[in-house]
Amino acid sequence: MYNSLLFISILLFALNTQAQPAVPVLQLNTEGLQVDLHWSKVDSATGYRLFYAPYPYLGDATINSIDLGAETDFTIGLWQGATFYVALQAYDDQNQSSEYSNIGFLEIQDRGAAYRQYWRTVTKEIRGYSFTTQSFLYDSLPNVTDCVAGILNEQAQQRLLDAFNQTRKLHQLSAITYDHDADFEVQQAALIQRANNFLSHKPGTDATCYSNAGFDGSNSSNLYLSGNDSDPANVLMSFIGDASNISNISGVGHRRTLLNPFLQFTSYGQVLGASGVKVFDFPGNSTTAAEDIPDYVAFPYLRYPYAFFSDKTSSKKTPWNLTIIEDKSSTWANQHNYFASAKISVTQKSDGQSMTVADLHFDTNGSGVPNNLSWTVTDWQYDTWYSVVISNIMYQSGETGSIQYDVFIDYKNIIDIPSSLAAGA
Repeated sequence: MYNSLLFISILLFALNTQAQPAVPVLQLNTEGLQVDLHWSKVDSATGYRLFYAPYPYLGDATINSIDLGAETDFTIGLWQGATFYVALQAYDDQNQSSEYSNIGFLEIQDRGAAYRQYWRTVTKEIRGYSFTTQSFLYDSLPNVTDCVAGILNEQAQQRLLDAFNQTRKLHQLSAITYDHDADFEVQQAALIQRANNFLSHKPGTDATCYSNAGFDGSNSSNLYLSGNDSDPANVLMSFIGDASNISNISGVGHRRTLLNPFLQFTSYGQVLGASGVKVFDFPGNSTTAAEDIPDYVAFPYLRYPYAFFSDKTSSKKTPWNLTIIEDKSSTWANQHNYFASAKISVTQKSDGQSMTVADLHFDTNGSGVPNNLSWTVTDWQYDTWYSVVISNIMYQSGETGSIQYDVFIDYKNIIDIPSSLAAGA
């Protein structure tokens, strides 16, 4: 009897006790200057409160809130550089509140509508093999059997140049100009690579389809080899990612030559999937204005299209790297060991989690600007803001300094693309 009365008492207490609302699940997306928040509907809730605090978090006094009523979506436009933590609570008609939702983190670093449009379009085109047809690539078809290099179509050259300059723009580097005077040698270089099915910057005179022009083009170009005709934009992006560099992945030599602030020209050749992008030995004495040269070039940098990265689509890790441009007078004025004692820190901005940094490498080789620090980051995630700090940099002036920048590998707003098809040299 006692047990029955106890059970009834507990049941009546439970029925008369209003449970607090369940915890909503918050989803966050940013595009441009706009922030879109969406959260799961809680059945017992009559409304929701949004809590927000600026980054870095400086205590409870900095937390503010907005009552959003019964809505489960909220959109707001913010300003460039805005950085906030956000979270939600559900509440019911008894004024009971749920626990906080998951905490979201947002940072507004907008590259503009043109950025989104170009990278969405080009990744979709690469995935669809839209620009790999011979009618698009060639004015005159190659014939490797007879050592005929063929003539590349100007629209193929322009596609390479567009991808080149759009990528340089991500690093605040000046645009380069196409040099048609170098077309012959770089097309001959592509012919040598295709005829011998190798990648060589110094092909021997016994190589099939050897020519002096082809040697010069091979010696002054980034080289790429695929089994099929290749989209010029994908060739360029493969060089920037540089995860398939068969000679020296950590040196990221292809990337450094393409992102050289002092580079002003390029030329492009392709023969049936063998490609060359000329990056050295252009005639003339023109110089890049000092005000157009940044203090450093980092990859990745700020909001960056995910299509350059192989980590999530293959076993190849795409290195991150940093190059210093202390002296704006010339490329070789920056051949200095800046990084012998450097320390690298990569942290997730939302929660301060330290990421594992591996494969540390530094050199002063002459691939583009002759200094380089490279590393890999273990288990980084798309659409997540990271803070990168390189400290204990030893400058030529004798001073010690540090560099900090943010990284966001942009996935949601960029259409998917498969991993690169080829290796480079």
